Parts: sequence; structure tokens; C-alpha cells
Amino acid sequence: VNFSAPTPNQDAIAQCLIKAREPYCDESNSNGTGEHYESFYAFVAAEYKRKRGLLVDALISAGMDPIVPNGGFFIMADTSDITFPAEYMEEKTVAMPCDPMPRDWAMSRWLTKEVGVTAIPPSA
Repeated sequence: VNFSAPTPNQDAIAQCLIKAREPYCDESNSNGTGEHYESFYAFVAAEYKRKRGLLVDALISAGMDPIVPNGGFFIMADTSDITFPAEYMEEKTVAMPCDPMPRDWAMSRWLTKEVGVTAIPPSA
């Protein structure tokens, strides 16, 4: 199987990669002054760190003990102090036909159905 990107797309991407190394100003903040970064990459890294902080704070507020990562897209948290209805442990699904359902799967189903937040069970 061959894969190729059209030459104009390759050129456009190459120009974007070069431009992303230049100083970057984020003008989306509410005070209108704009924050300056060494590059677009530095801005993206700062945004990920800011958003990680929001999620870590939310997990702590919800009674969980998060393991704060140095990088990546996922945060693991100890959920052993969180209680949810036992019937979620007794469910069987096509994706998880075990009896009882593993706690992480059951909690993820409960979070999705009742709280409106979807988590990926670590045992998945």
C-alpha cells in the first residue's frame, strides 16, 4: 500500500513547522494583553500543563488521589474512596462479560451513565 501527501500539502506543513518555532503570542486571554511564548510549541506545552492542573484539581475535589504525570494525555487516580451503586458491578456487557465486572469498568460505566463523564478503565 502506497501512501503519499500531495506536494502542496507537504510544502504547507513544512512552512507551518518552521513558523511554529517563531515567538508566539496568545491573544485569547480575557484581559486582552496576550501572553508571549518562545514558540508555538512552548504555548502548547503551557496549555497542556494548565489543563492538566485543572483536571488534577477536579479529581482532588471529587475525592480522588491523582498520580500527576510529567507528560502524556492521561491521568490515573486512586478511586478506592469513591462509592457507586453495587448493581454496576453485577452488570454484564458484550465488552466486559465477566461476573463480577471489574471495579474500574463498573465505575467507568457509572460515571458515564449517571455523572456524564467518561473515563477509560485502566484494565481495558
